[in-house]
Amino acid sequence: MRHNKVGRKLNRNASHRKALYRNLATCLFRYGSIHTTLPKAKEIRPYAEKLVTRAIDASLSDIRLIIRRLSDRKVAHHLINNIAPKLKDRPGGYIRIIKLGPRQGDGAEMAQIEIVSEEVENKKKQRKIRAEKKKVQKAGAESKEESSDSESNDEVPHVHDKTHPRVEQTKEHLSHGSKAQGSRRSSKPPEQSISKQSSVNRGTSTPKTPPPSSQEN
Repeated sequence: MRHNKVGRKLNRNASHRKALYRNLATCLFRYGSIHTTLPKAKEIRPYAEKLVTRAIDASLSDIRLIIRRLSDRKVAHHLINNIAPKLKDRPGGYIRIIKLGPRQGDGAEMAQIEIVSEEVENKKKQRKIRAEKKKVQKAGAESKEESSDSESNDEVPHVHDKTHPRVEQTKEHLSHGSKAQGSRRSSKPPEQSISKQSSVNRGTSTPKTPPPSSQEN
């Protein structure tokens, strides 16, 4: 039972957890903002804010402790010389956490942790201004497309004077007396009328054969 134990283990032992805090804090002071999971961001914030307060005082022992708590000496000097003077007039709350929602894949809660400074706020304002400009440009382009479509619909379609040869053939086919109009006129030539006269000459007569006589017993 972990009674009166503050902090998260993050499924790591003590040495691994310290190395994780050191690396994440170094990346935070190097880039100004990083994306990580929400529990890690909540654990890094007090760790990083204590380093910022040490950098504002900037005594010899504080500088040595900052170098020891960060994994890069250049980042430590950047914190002392560039970041801390800008946050000197601020009473506290040097680090900000912004929730980003679940991560695609495992559904872990993501967050953005960043240093609260004028540079970060100016960058956010510039991003908002750019997004608004893009929206205005898109709306103008869509309105132009709609107006061009309406103009094209209002135009009268062009009528061709020449007719297709197939149309002429169909007109000839549908002339008076054709099959398409319901007449029974056939394309076959009429048969020649058979003469009523017999081919046998009337003057000549052929003798008829007598019926067979019955044989007498």
